[in-house]
Amino acid sequence: MSVIHPLRPRYSNAYLVVGDRPILVDTGSRGDAAKIVAGCAAAGVKIRDLALILHTHVHSDHFGNTVDLAAEAGCPVAYHPGDQPIAIRGDNGPLRGVGLRGRILARLLAHLPFRTCAADIDAEDGVRLDEFGIAGSVLHTPGHTPGSISVVLDSGEAIIGDVIMGGWAGGAIRPTKPNFHYFADDLPTAMASVDCILAATSSRLFVGHGGPIAHEAVKRWRASNGRRR
Repeated sequence: MSVIHPLRPRYSNAYLVVGDRPILVDTGSRGDAAKIVAGCAAAGVKIRDLALILHTHVHSDHFGNTVDLAAEAGCPVAYHPGDQPIAIRGDNGPLRGVGLRGRILARLLAHLPFRTCAADIDAEDGVRLDEFGIAGSVLHTPGHTPGSISVVLDSGEAIIGDVIMGGWAGGAIRPTKPNFHYFADDLPTAMASVDCILAATSSRLFVGHGGPIAHEAVKRWRASNGRRR
């Protein structure tokens, strides 16, 4: 069985997933590398032990230390081809805010640059992670970005990135309550992705901000927001 270890960089979550081998999902914002290394060490994993660095999506707060950590680990980097334009550009690009707070934050965080690199592996829908030691697969869950993915474990748990978030204030307040993320490239598509995630999972959902969130809580939240399609 693969085990998810939440790591807590400053602005977004990263996750160490340990099965027969360990992988790192997302790498936080620039400057968070030491916290990620320390979090992995606390779980008994050295960075050079990583089999893969996989991204739920390509944004500055999830890709900020990828170049350095991949070089240290000597492992491949993976993200969905749908986010390749963001990676090539090396900045967040324009952001579409959800609600007033999202629109305000979009002005602050749009086009924020980050160090980037090409994907060694395309994290396409349905790709299995067994060769990297993890009993699970990639589920394409666009909406936050075109190439957003979720990492669905055979246990029924999943890491779903920024399709939704937990709570408010970046997850600092009521982190286990489902909520809209501040940004969505296409909100109806993001909500359709929530439906896909619910169908593919049965247990806790680990998000990019806040969480983890109970599957049943997301199911109730989705039902109450049925108009957002």
